[in-house]
Amino acid sequence: MAFLYRFELSLVNKEIPAVIVADSDDEAFTQLDIELEKYYLKLPEIDEVTLREKKRITKKIGFILDE
Repeated sequence: MAFLYRFELSLVNKEIPAVIVADSDDEAFTQLDIELEKYYLKLPEIDEVTLREKKRITKKIGFILDE
């Protein structure tokens, strides 16, 4: 069973959201690392990673990302 994970990453000068699909918490954190490496040419300094929400994937699901 898969889950949607919503993370908040605190960088030196800003905070960014990240959404990951994974089967477990360990897989979600591993996939988050992979996605960060793919997105950034040089990894930014990350002060903190916070798991904000975890939802089981169903036919009707979503997140509201309000800055």
